[in-house]
Amino acid sequence: MRRAGILVVDKPGGMTSRAAAVRAGALAGAARSGHAGTLDPLATGVLVVCLDRATLLSRFLAGGTKVYRAVALLGMETDTYDVDGEVVSTSDASGVTAAEIASESARLTGELTQEPPPFSAVKHEGKALHRYARAGVEVRPKLRAVSVRSIELEGLEPGGELSRATLLVECGPGTYVRSLVSDLGRALGCGACVEELRRLRSGCFTLEGAFGLGELESGEASLEGSMLSMEEATSFMETIEVGADAAAAVRMGKPLTRQMAPGWDALEAPVRVLDGKGTLLAVLGPRRPGDPEEVLGRALRVIRPAAGNEDHEAAQAY
Repeated sequence: MRRAGILVVDKPGGMTSRAAAVRAGALAGAARSGHAGTLDPLATGVLVVCLDRATLLSRFLAGGTKVYRAVALLGMETDTYDVDGEVVSTSDASGVTAAEIASESARLTGELTQEPPPFSAVKHEGKALHRYARAGVEVRPKLRAVSVRSIELEGLEPGGELSRATLLVECGPGTYVRSLVSDLGRALGCGACVEELRRLRSGCFTLEGAFGLGELESGEASLEGSMLSMEEATSFMETIEVGADAAAAVRMGKPLTRQMAPGWDALEAPVRVLDGKGTLLAVLGPRRPGDPEEVLGRALRVIRPAAGNEDHEAAQAY
């Protein structure tokens, strides 16, 4: 069975992304596993799991636009910004209208700065924020630049003092939907937290191509048929194909030159390099300041090491 590759998993609720990746790796017989992009334990949906050598691609597969469906519980605030946390306050949200939600949601779109939730894995002075929060220590993490393309109200269900708003959120990587919902609740004057969260898309990976861990365990879905090769998973990247001599140089982490790739100009990351057989060799980024004009780019990750050293994990970042 091919082990080095990518599984797009439909992560179940109540499980960390790390636990889901470990379980998928064990099912595939992989020596190690990792995930590209993180989902909260409460969240379900698209989780890109990288197995064995494919873990070298994790950071390149974590980008791209994300699409989430979130159920916001209006009228309740918690310390984690979701229903798994301790209730901080409640308020009557029965009077909140769809028009008000649409209006305030529009104010939360565009290029924004966002404060990560206190219960998150974002680091502050080398320690995850959730560690400070659990110890009762208040910190002010750095604001993060995020991009929110749209927040669409799909439905509103009044229910006494608490109401439920179903939101379709399209955003860039690094955006916390929990923080968006919390900010929306404050803007509406009633408070809000996430009750349900499902990721429908991450970059080019969608739920339609995802498999449940239960399906993989039971054999309902074939592991071999479910796994994407590294070449398939990176097909969205700009591609340079090189000949045998250039391929040998790229495998060793040498810079790509104009002579190796005629017709190409200076590169913008990430660009993948394939050999004549369509095998992924490396992911390249821009050349360094001071590099000779002939250099097009340098390796960010070498995926295929030099011939005769196939067991070596060429994970250097150049």
